[in-house]
Amino acid sequence: MRVRTVLSALAVLAVTGLGLSATTPAVAVSAEAPRHVSAVQAADGLDVHRGKYVTLGGCQTAGQQGIERGHWDRYQCAQGSFFLWNLWTNR
Repeated sequence: MRVRTVLSALAVLAVTGLGLSATTPAVAVSAEAPRHVSAVQAADGLDVHRGKYVTLGGCQTAGQQGIERGHWDRYQCAQGSFFLWNLWTNR
């Protein structure tokens, strides 16, 4: 019974991991910044690492909350190792 549960959990992780590996990094820009900024331009000033998140949604939520609170102007969620997402900000 436990083996079946463990195998099911591993299958879910494998499917989730395959889905995440095909996604591109998410980039958000504050309302004051121009909307035409590309991901390459946004990555230039994003040199402060703010943490690792298990889901892309969690990383994006944390990044957006930081913008709303005035802690940074831009953020990027980049996929790291072991299916973790890294939050990078400009300050």
